[in-house]
Amino acid sequence: MNLFTFSRTIQIRLVLQFITTTANAAVTPYLVVFFSSLLGTVVTGFMFLSVMAANIAGSFTGGYVSDKKGRKPVIVCSEAIVLGGFLFVAAVNSPWLSLPYFTFALFVVIHFFLGSATPAYQAMIIDESNKENRKAVYTFSYWLQNLGISIGGITGAFLFMDHHFLLFLGVATATMISLVMTVIFIKESFLTETTSEEKKTAPLKDLDSGVKIYLKVLRHKTFALFTLANLLIVATEEQLTNYIGLRLAADIPVARQLVPFLPFQADGINLLGILKAENTVLVVCLTVFVSYLLRKLDDRFVLLGGLVLYFLGYTILSFHHSAIVLISAMFFATLGELLHIPVKQTMLANMVPDHARSTYMAVFGLMTILGAVIAGLFIFLSSFLPTTVLTFAFILMGTITIAIFSRLTGRKTLEKTRTTASQIGS
Repeated sequence: MNLFTFSRTIQIRLVLQFITTTANAAVTPYLVVFFSSLLGTVVTGFMFLSVMAANIAGSFTGGYVSDKKGRKPVIVCSEAIVLGGFLFVAAVNSPWLSLPYFTFALFVVIHFFLGSATPAYQAMIIDESNKENRKAVYTFSYWLQNLGISIGGITGAFLFMDHHFLLFLGVATATMISLVMTVIFIKESFLTETTSEEKKTAPLKDLDSGVKIYLKVLRHKTFALFTLANLLIVATEEQLTNYIGLRLAADIPVARQLVPFLPFQADGINLLGILKAENTVLVVCLTVFVSYLLRKLDDRFVLLGGLVLYFLGYTILSFHHSAIVLISAMFFATLGELLHIPVKQTMLANMVPDHARSTYMAVFGLMTILGAVIAGLFIFLSSFLPTTVLTFAFILMGTITIAIFSRLTGRKTLEKTRTTASQIGS
C-alpha cells in the first residue's frame, strides 16, 4: 500500500482533503459555543438545524448535477463560493465588526455548497480508483482525515475564542489552495454523454428527473440495506459525545483515581476527554499499521470481526464505570473501527453504478446525518429509560448491523449487486 501508486488525481485530492479538513476542524466544532455566547442557545439551535438542512439540500443538488455535468464543475463552483463565504465571515467577525446574524446567513450558504461538493469529491475518488487499490485509497483517506481533525481540533481549542478572525481567514486560505490546485491540476474524471437535443430540454426535465433518480436509488435493495447498517454504525459512534458522555458526567461527578497504581484523578467529563483522545491517537498511529498486518486476510472476515469489536466496545461504554474497563473498551471499539471502515467504504464504491455515483453518495450522506440525529434521540430517551434498556439497544443495533453485513457479503448477494445497480437510472 503506497500513496505514490495511486493516480495523480487521487494523490492531489487526498492532500487537499487533509488541508481543508485541518482548517475546518479548527473552526466547525466551536461554532455552536461561539454563537451561543452571542445569541443564546435557542437561536443557536435554530441556526444549527438550518445549517444541517442547507447541507442536505446541497448534497442532493450537487449529487444530481455532478452525475449530469461532471465532478469538476461542481467542485470548482462550490469551492469558489465557499472561499468567498469565509472571506465575508472573517470580515464580519473581525476586530472591527461583529454581525452574528449575517454570519449565520453566510454559514447557510457555505454549508449548502460544502454539501454540494461532498458527493462530487466522493464520486471522483471512485472514478479514479479501481477494485485493486480502492481499499488502500480509503485507508489513507480515513487516516489523513483523522489526522487533520486532530490537528485542527487542537488548534481551534486554543485559538478559536480569541482568534476566530484569523482562523476564518485560515479556512479561506485552505479553500483557495484547494480551488487553485483543482482548477490547474485535476482533470474531469467523469465524461457525460449528452446530446444537443437533451441539452435543450434539460432545464425542463432536471427537477422531474432528479426526483425519479433518487426514488430509484432508494429502490436498490442492497444499497438500502447497506445504508441502514451504516446509519446504525454512525448512530452508535455518535453516542460517545451524546448519551455516553452525559452518562459519564452524571455517574462520575467527582474526580477519582483512574487506576490504582497512578495518582492521576478524573471525573466523568475528564474521562470522556481521555476516551476521545485515545480514539484519535489510536486512529492516527495505527491505521496504516493495522491495514498492513491484515492485508492478506479475507475482507469479509475483517469486516465482520471489526464490527463485533466495534459494537462490543460501545456496548461496554454504555454501562460500565471502571476507568480501566472503559479505556480497554475504547481500544476494542477503535480497533473495530480501523478494521471495518476501509472494507465498508470499498463495498460502497463497488456497489454504486458508474453513471450515478454522486447521486448514490448524496443519499448515503443523508443517511449518515440521520444516524447522528438518531444518536441525539438517545439523550431524550435516557431521561426516562434505565441504562439496561439503552445498553440492550446498543446490542440490538450491533446484531442487526452484523446480520446485514453478513448477508451483503455472501457470495450470491455480491454477484447480484452490480447487476442490480447497473439497472438504476437506466
